[in-house]
Amino acid sequence: MAAWIRLWICTVLICIAMTGCGVVKEDDPLEAKLSDLKDSGQAARLSDLTDFSWDEVHLFNEYTKREAIEKIVGSPVISADYHAAGSLLVFEDHGKVVKTITVKGDYLRADDYTYGSDVLVKPWGNGAMRLTPPGADPEN
Repeated sequence: MAAWIRLWICTVLICIAMTGCGVVKEDDPLEAKLSDLKDSGQAARLSDLTDFSWDEVHLFNEYTKREAIEKIVGSPVISADYHAAGSLLVFEDHGKVVKTITVKGDYLRADDYTYGSDVLVKPWGNGAMRLTPPGADPEN
């Protein structure tokens, strides 16, 4: 019994240490904002939902291969063979990756991989949201 308690305490302490070192990442505020937007059926400019500087965003959905992501972004982003879960948003500022965010649920859609900071996030039916350039009709 004492060995089990020691093991449990060590596990808890390791988890706390990993969280403090950034190994275990908390959900990003953008993910919560996108989820709220989806639930409300509203549209918004993606840049209005972020609190960091960026001028280009790339969207990759589940099972996009690492090589395809690197070809579009121009640098390594993930270490696995493919992006395993959710939608991956890669934000760049002047050609440098500044932030990557995985949005659980894989509900983000788009016609292209890359958009500027003026891109809109609009409801697209059945719980999906679509990245849409300003003035574009998301129905097409």
